[in-house]
Amino acid sequence: MGKQLKTLYIIWYREVLIYLRNAVKFFTSIFLPIIILIFFGTGLKTMFPVSTLNYDFVQFFFPGILGLSISIMAVSSTISIVWDREFGFLKEILVSPISRSTIILGKILGATTTALIQGALILLIIPYLGLDFSKFLFIKAMLVIFLISYGMASLGIFLVSRLKKIENFSIISQLIFAPMAFLSGAFFPLSNAPEWMARIAFYNPLNYGIDALRWVILADSLPKEEILLITSHSLPLSIFILLGFNIVITFLSTRVFNKSVY
Repeated sequence: MGKQLKTLYIIWYREVLIYLRNAVKFFTSIFLPIIILIFFGTGLKTMFPVSTLNYDFVQFFFPGILGLSISIMAVSSTISIVWDREFGFLKEILVSPISRSTIILGKILGATTTALIQGALILLIIPYLGLDFSKFLFIKAMLVIFLISYGMASLGIFLVSRLKKIENFSIISQLIFAPMAFLSGAFFPLSNAPEWMARIAFYNPLNYGIDALRWVILADSLPKEEILLITSHSLPLSIFILLGFNIVITFLSTRVFNKSVY
């Protein structure tokens, strides 16, 4: 048991170290979402003033950008599996006397931690958006970020487990993640979306993650009635679906990885 935990820690630490040592990735992962929020959010705010929406569009936009940013970070971090396969590091791990489940869990937790670091730093701009900010809100938001990041990291493992080349990762991730992002409610409230779009979004786990972030981040700043207008699901339901998705996708990603040939 102790050997498995030590291996888990080493794999987790390696993933986090890769992220922290990549100064360009670290810098862009923090400032790119902020730049999008400032320019894109402010631009759309002029088209949808508070008098029309009854809420500040930037405040609505922030949880969506935060959710998408940490999801992209979690998914993209799992590309290290493809790198490890190409350079032979993964094969060396697999021939060692450790379970593949431990390897997978270390990769998932490593990708999740990088997304948590990104999310924690982005959360610090909340006071500058005119939103109430407290330690309790920060803790609640981090718990939701953990649930989203873990699920997206597990999804990333599921997607890359059978990939042999780096080039295929960007194609597969875009085919899967782009529809998830557009149907997550990050850019516009799905409560006003066409029925066919709302039905598809109903099966999108990222939609529940974005809704959970909005409930947690906006709860102290906006009345419950206004949050209901910009979300599709309640906070308890969103948390329940995220937990269920994380369990299922962890099982599937572990199963696919175990059956992969290296």
